[in-house]
Amino acid sequence: MPEPRVKPFPLPISEMFRRGLRGYVANAVPLTLAGVATFAVLAACTFPVWGAEDDRLRVLGISTLGLIVASTASLPWFSYALNAARNEPIDMAAPFRNWNRFVDQLICSFWFWAAFFLGFQYLRTLFGPILFFLVAVLYAFFGYIVADGRVEGPLRSLGTSVRLSEKRRIALFAILVLFFLFNFVALLPLGYGVNPLTGVITLITLVMTTSITIVAWACLYDTLDDLLVPLPLASKPQWGRKRKPKKPRRKR
Repeated sequence: MPEPRVKPFPLPISEMFRRGLRGYVANAVPLTLAGVATFAVLAACTFPVWGAEDDRLRVLGISTLGLIVASTASLPWFSYALNAARNEPIDMAAPFRNWNRFVDQLICSFWFWAAFFLGFQYLRTLFGPILFFLVAVLYAFFGYIVADGRVEGPLRSLGTSVRLSEKRRIALFAILVLFFLFNFVALLPLGYGVNPLTGVITLITLVMTTSITIVAWACLYDTLDDLLVPLPLASKPQWGRKRKPKKPRRKR
């Protein structure tokens, strides 16, 4: 029988959600602590511009810096999510044994959020949504790649993330939208008013939903990584190889 033109997605979204929920329930404490730490870093970095609307450039700059620092601090969260997705015991000190990965995560986060806010500047044009789509899909897995440690260097991590999304970018974008709506539900308590009680409830529910999401995407990362075709080894240049002398041209 001929192969179907449209191949099924390697991991159904229902299976992603089921594995994400199961992984979070089994490892709720480390994932919750990592999530709270990430949001705490984000809040501490963006606190100077809370409620400030006059200086838009200052708000944008500090917000971008806060997101970059918080994304760097989220490296343990990605590491714990990989352990949860693989049913491995979580060693909470493991991400801190190699600080070079935090440097790689910092560089990847810089390029990710720089491209994201570049699209934000051109949101009213066609270029903005296209850039949003490319950033969200192409660099969706860089945190897992850095935490996994199988690729050395931030640029290679970003490049591997691009390769993982190859031929599946429309489906990945649809899954991103669905999980965004799932996490948006965690913000519903703020609809009853902004006060300490609704703030605490929102933080708890947001940490839970984002932890489920990050474990679900870790499962998808492992699935796509297993299907990834390794790049061929580059041939080494043969230095010092003598060239054949050119034959002299005959004069007519």
